[in-house]
Amino acid sequence: MTISNLQNGHSNQNINEPAFSAIQKNKPTFHIWRIENFQLISIPKDSYGTFFKGDTYLIYHCTEIQKTLYQHIHIWIGSESSIDEQGVAAYKMVELDEFLGSSPVQHRECQSYESEKFLSYFKQKGGLKYQNGGVQSGFHHYEKNFEPRLFQVKGKRNIRLNELASIEWTSMNRNDSFLIDLSATVFVWNGKLSNKMEKLQALNKARMLRDERNGECNIVIVEDGEEKDLSKDELKLFESKFPLKEKLSKLRNDVSNQDDLKFEKDSYSYLKLYKCSDALDDGDGMVKIKIIEQKTGPLYKEDLNSDDSYIVDNGKHGIWVWIGKKSSQKERQEAMRNALGFLQAKGYNEKQQNAIKVTRVIDESEPFEFKALFNRWSELNESKGFGRTFSNNLIAKTLQTKFDASILHSNHQIAAESQMVDDGKGYKQIWFVSNFDIHQLEPSKYSEFHTGDCYIIHYKYKLDNTEKHILYYWIGKKSTLDEQGTVALKVIELDNEICSGQAMQVRIVEGKEPIHFMSMFDGRIIIYKGGRASGFKNMNNSDDVQLAENYMLQIKSYGSSNIKAIQVDCNASNLNSNDVFIICHNLSVFYIWCGKSSTGDEREAAKSIVLSAKKEPEIIIESQERAEFWNILGGKTEYHKVKRSVNTNQATFTRLFEISNSSGRINVNEIYQFTQNDLNTNDVMLLDAWDNIFLWIGLNSNKTEKEESEKIAIEYLKSDPSQRPNDLPIYKIKQGFEPPIFTGYFGPWDFSYWNNKNDVDYNLIKQELQSKNQPQLFQLAIKEKSLNGIKTRDAIDFNKYPKYSYEQLIKPVDELPENVSTESKEVHLTEEDFVKIFKISYQQFKEKPLWKQKELKRSVRLF
Repeated sequence: MTISNLQNGHSNQNINEPAFSAIQKNKPTFHIWRIENFQLISIPKDSYGTFFKGDTYLIYHCTEIQKTLYQHIHIWIGSESSIDEQGVAAYKMVELDEFLGSSPVQHRECQSYESEKFLSYFKQKGGLKYQNGGVQSGFHHYEKNFEPRLFQVKGKRNIRLNELASIEWTSMNRNDSFLIDLSATVFVWNGKLSNKMEKLQALNKARMLRDERNGECNIVIVEDGEEKDLSKDELKLFESKFPLKEKLSKLRNDVSNQDDLKFEKDSYSYLKLYKCSDALDDGDGMVKIKIIEQKTGPLYKEDLNSDDSYIVDNGKHGIWVWIGKKSSQKERQEAMRNALGFLQAKGYNEKQQNAIKVTRVIDESEPFEFKALFNRWSELNESKGFGRTFSNNLIAKTLQTKFDASILHSNHQIAAESQMVDDGKGYKQIWFVSNFDIHQLEPSKYSEFHTGDCYIIHYKYKLDNTEKHILYYWIGKKSTLDEQGTVALKVIELDNEICSGQAMQVRIVEGKEPIHFMSMFDGRIIIYKGGRASGFKNMNNSDDVQLAENYMLQIKSYGSSNIKAIQVDCNASNLNSNDVFIICHNLSVFYIWCGKSSTGDEREAAKSIVLSAKKEPEIIIESQERAEFWNILGGKTEYHKVKRSVNTNQATFTRLFEISNSSGRINVNEIYQFTQNDLNTNDVMLLDAWDNIFLWIGLNSNKTEKEESEKIAIEYLKSDPSQRPNDLPIYKIKQGFEPPIFTGYFGPWDFSYWNNKNDVDYNLIKQELQSKNQPQLFQLAIKEKSLNGIKTRDAIDFNKYPKYSYEQLIKPVDELPENVSTESKEVHLTEEDFVKIFKISYQQFKEKPLWKQKELKRSVRLF
């Protein structure tokens, strides 16, 4: 793949952009500039969040988290902005980047397709607001004369308020909510298929408009199909813009315009790495950028070379340009343009190109969203990081010292990092699944599991004299689908029966046991082969939970409080110099074989397991085996002797997502800089803590989301581009019963937050807003508009002006006839000439918004 770019001889060594003088380097700040006449013009802070469709903007956002600065530069491109403005914005982005030391992350944002990070900047403003017009149309941020406007409300969490070009039924549809702003009255019209959050956000926007007008504004909520229920005055005012007789023929039932946004690769797991290189072609002045495919996912940090630049293609979910720290200044400057050329070369149409997020990142300044695409991203010098990185080994050692569970509940961050709710010494009861039911396990077998079985562990502990419950369900790797289905159902039943529906439910797959689970068994468990003959698959088989006379356990240590003894085939080829093994012969003789690279923790764990069986083991050190030992294992043979490498610190991240399968497929939207407030009671939320997945079940989440949440979490892991294991522990937590291992990720946590906050009730808010309406404002609005005579008066006004030819009206101002109004030259056309020039009647022209009238006049040289 080859991309051509013109050489740019400009040097940015000396940047003298006055707009940047307001930036305090290395300080948290937020600036927005608009491109006006090829210059950067600062936008007033009270206008942040309002973007004009005809304009292009430059945005700089810098935050400080744990003494680390995170810098992001965005260009925002309006759907009606000019190519010239877009070019200036791209050029100024490069200048700003160099002014800030070339370390910020760069983003390209297109109207209606903004990234979640960009949208998060305007959360406190109530979301984005798109307004018609722009600098080139003569439209500015403040207009003296009010013009009626129609806005479409889009989005569930981050709202986009989009001003539409015309106020009529054809602009609306039944899928969304709309605001009709008539100054003294604001109508909220909700389509039959609009979602609850859009309706609530539309009400919130209407409330904000009334507050801006000091309460001198009525709010009328209109439900699709209930327009005739409006009062006489309300209906008269509504029909001045939306005659009910036109609704059936003009209102669109469906606004699904996504056919041209379908991508060949739809999966989030689609991932490809390309290497970029450039060379000057023979004398044509063009730089040929060669894009060479390197590999498909999974990706590793080691795939990136600091001497080069790369493109990471995540399909429709975005492309990333990575610039190595030893790459040339030219590569840094041209990165975003090369990325756009890459999209064009892939054959995407213009709308698809706008929808794909384009981000440039610099070597050693990568944001966590980029790192999360990689299966392994090692941080050799973890002096600064994203999210939390910690070692279970270190935690285990810490927990071996005097343990004070109250610390975990007073310091939620420590609880989140340690993943401990207490020291594991609480009450526990265990059941195993057999024949589609659960049966209690003998307490003497509590630390023993079989890979062919599923188990439920009920753990109970006290916090501030209040009982707390955890229901772990452990899934053996060789268990049947029937058993796995049974254990999932039985957990729900037990939660309701013995925990009053308040338990935290934790799904654990064999081999991925979390640290608190291990602590319940003093940090040591045994996993045997086989299992009970349960489920349709094994109905004709007999139980095989009895141990063979000869068996072998491999002891694997993940720290002193996380040791597992796993049964393997009893032969010499399974030995490993890195581990300790227990070999049982005839159920009476026990050997402990210690590999040269094994740890003291593993050796001690092996001894305690054998001693618990009231047997005295014989210790054998690797390379000192007797022939008798090899005979028990079927003869001496080769086995693994290479020392296991020690992993460098793996960067891990904590991320919050809103998950939904309402469209029939999983949609995941990330929430940045999240707090407790971002947990929406109407949703199921997914907290990705890298080694664990938490599902937070909102009180008002729908039945399907509750029932399908675990499947969604598993699908989320399967679609993760980093290709992490799919069998990570999944914690299911209900609203109001959050443990410290969850709340610690959210900063300050208020346990009374949802008690003090009444559940959002749409009908109550609707009644409250309309109760403050003032009847006299309806009368005033109707009187001012003279609804029955507008068209007639407009026609009279047009005909009273003297008429001239089009050729006479486009002459310079000093050559115009004396009685021509320079501000309204169009009224001096004859009716026939007006239609010929503007392609519409004068009445249709007057019904358009003021900004559109100006653009039409400009297009025919009458402005």
